[in-house]
Amino acid sequence: MEKLKKAFRIVLYILAIFIMLCSMLSIFRNSEIRYLKMLDFPRIQLFIISLATILFLLIFIRKRSWFKNILISGLLIGILINGYFLINYTRLVPVEVPSAEAPFNPSNELSMIIANVKMSNKIVQPLMDLISEKNPDLILAMETDQWWSNKLNVLTANYPYFQQSTNKVAYGMVLYSKLPLNMIDVTYLNNKKVPSFESTITLKNNQEISLHCLHPVPPTHYKDLPDNANQDENAMKKLGKHIQDRKHPTIVAGDLNDVVWSYVDELTNTKNILFDLRVGRGFFNSFSAENMFMRWPLDHVFVTEEFRLKKLERLSKIGSDHFPIYVELVLDKK
Repeated sequence: MEKLKKAFRIVLYILAIFIMLCSMLSIFRNSEIRYLKMLDFPRIQLFIISLATILFLLIFIRKRSWFKNILISGLLIGILINGYFLINYTRLVPVEVPSAEAPFNPSNELSMIIANVKMSNKIVQPLMDLISEKNPDLILAMETDQWWSNKLNVLTANYPYFQQSTNKVAYGMVLYSKLPLNMIDVTYLNNKKVPSFESTITLKNNQEISLHCLHPVPPTHYKDLPDNANQDENAMKKLGKHIQDRKHPTIVAGDLNDVVWSYVDELTNTKNILFDLRVGRGFFNSFSAENMFMRWPLDHVFVTEEFRLKKLERLSKIGSDHFPIYVELVLDKK
């Protein structure tokens, strides 16, 4: 029994040291070292495990010692570090995008589903069911190859305005709209295999808005995916220049391959221009749909100050490793 207790203490000490180091090293999240950047993702998990580890240390190791005090202090520092980033996605802070106030004018409204379908996923019906249920004005699907493009073509019956750009390396994209797409450009912000869409959409009230859809590659090399090594997330920087020169109320949507508490403002230089729907409302973790213990928010919608939020939802599984996100926005005409 004594050997078992000793083994448990050793395991607990190792866990405490590991979690403490991960939390502290996560401050170097903008490093070119992939493993340091990855520590920016599991902040929710690091926060919860740090709290649990402190509790275990206090309950199961009653003896006071300098080593135990150092571990608890280090874990508390880690909780503060992770909490600094996470608190913005709780009800403890005010929302960035105000909630829409009833009554709503339907001509000012816009609804959208964004879904990373995962190219290897060959199950279409769950997504179709969600589209039928929500009946959004816009559908953005990412990681679409020609197979997915063919399957989604049936949507053109109800979504007469559309743009498709597919490829075989998991970065295809399709956009379907009930609203007129007056202008849509397919751009390649940082990689010839990674399309982005820039479009001008006319709402029912004849107001024009800009929509930027993108799915940038992580700033590192991944096997079988386009190589974006050492390109410093230039796609986001180029996007920022477009947003700064905007002529219309603007929406940015897509799988940014980064968590919402990362460097979006710094990368795009859009602080006080783009606002995050999640701030003050919740995490709405969209990845991973396959592992409930490893979830964080990767699929995002940002808007300019003219918009109000009517609804934000994480939808049910569609066979992908991402959950779809559904938003309803209202253009404030004041």
